[in-house]
Amino acid sequence: ARLTNSSCPSVPQVLKSCTEFIEKHGIVDGIYRLSGIASNIQKLRHEFDSEQIPDLTKDIYIQDIHCVGSLCKLYFRELPNPLLTYQLYEKFS
Repeated sequence: ARLTNSSCPSVPQVLKSCTEFIEKHGIVDGIYRLSGIASNIQKLRHEFDSEQIPDLTKDIYIQDIHCVGSLCKLYFRELPNPLLTYQLYEKFS
């Protein structure tokens, strides 16, 4: 599924794969706070956008585990309607 495809009611594959990988390999400080290398993030995004489930155990992703967390953040930023929806914003704030 494309990175921005949010029409599916279940958890999108990109989030499922990335969070499972982070839970297994991402016990490092600032996993979601620190950004990964931009080229690695784009490579990973391209793999998901190409309808593939990338092998996150490749050295490129193990050595730059922050790119996996960065891809999760990118997914949420690009949602057409934010996770905390515009309609519910007042209630959240």
